Amino acid sequence: MLACSAASTAQALLKPSDDIWKQIVERNALISGAFIEGDAEKIAENYMKNALMMPEHSTSRRGTEAITEYYASWLKAAKLNSFTKTIYEVQNLKDYALEIGTFTQNFTLQGGKPFEYKGKYMVLWRISTNMDTCWIEAEIWGANDYINDADFPAIKDTAIPEDEPDYNPVLTDEVKLRNGIIAKLVTERKGGEHAALFMPDAIYMTYYTPMLIGEEIKLYFVEHEKPGTLKIESIQINTNGVNETEGGLIIEYGSYKVDWSDGDAKGTVTGKSINVWKRDANGTLMMYRQMVNHN
Repeated sequence: MLACSAASTAQALLKPSDDIWKQIVERNALISGAFIEGDAEKIAENYMKNALMMPEHSTSRRGTEAITEYYASWLKAAKLNSFTKTIYEVQNLKDYALEIGTFTQNFTLQGGKPFEYKGKYMVLWRISTNMDTCWIEAEIWGANDYINDADFPAIKDTAIPEDEPDYNPVLTDEVKLRNGIIAKLVTERKGGEHAALFMPDAIYMTYYTPMLIGEEIKLYFVEHEKPGTLKIESIQINTNGVNETEGGLIIEYGSYKVDWSDGDAKGTVTGKSINVWKRDANGTLMMYRQMVNHN
C-alpha cells in the first residue's frame, strides 16, 4: 500500500522532492505497469470505490465496478506497448491532491497498426483521513490532436452516472450562475470575454489541443469562438457535483451538450469536464484549472 502524507499547509504547488509528488509518481508507475500487463482489476484498485472517471470519446464511469469493466473492454481490444506520464504540477489541497500532466500511450488494436496516443490529463487524488494512503477520486484525459474513433478500441457506452449529492447548495448555485455566463458568451461568440473568466495563471485543457496556460487561453478563445457562419443553436452546461476542498479550491464535475449549425451542416456534441474554481481578490469565482473532453 502506498503512503501519501499531506502537508500541513492549504493549497500550495508541490515540488518533485515532496513526498506526495514522489508517491503519485510511484502510483502512476504501478498503473502503467498494470496496463502493460493487461490487468483491468489491478488498474481499478487505484480508484476510490465511488470514483468518477471521464474517458475521452466515451461516457463517464462511476465506481470501481464500472471502471474495471471499461478497462477490461479496452485491454481486450488493444495491446498496450508503453504508457508514460509526465507530471506538470501537483497542488496540495490538504485532503486532496490535484495532479495535471501529459501522457503518451503506444498501443496496437487487435489486427491493427501501432498507434501513438499523446495528450494531457487531470487527476484528483483523495488523501485518506489518517493520511497514510491515496486513491483516485476523479480523472479526465484527452488528446493533443484530433483522434478518429477507428484508431481506438470500440467500447460500448454506458448510462451516464447519476449525479452525486451537492455538498453545498449555495456554492452550487454560485457555480451555476458562472456557467450561465459562459453559456451566454459561447452562444454570442465572445471569446475574449469568455477568456476573462479565467485566472491570469489558469490552465485550460480542451479537446484536440495541447495544454493552454495563461495568455494562451485568451488567444485560443478569441479564435475558437470568433463570429462567423457557425451558430450555437442551444447549449447546456450542467453542474453535476461541487466540492470545496480544505485547500480552498472548488472542484466541479460538469457535463455539456451543444447543438450547432454551420450553413447546411449541423450536429450535436456532448462531453464532460472537471472544473477547478478559485476566488479572486474580490471573492469572485474564476476558472483556475479546467479540462473538458467529448463523449
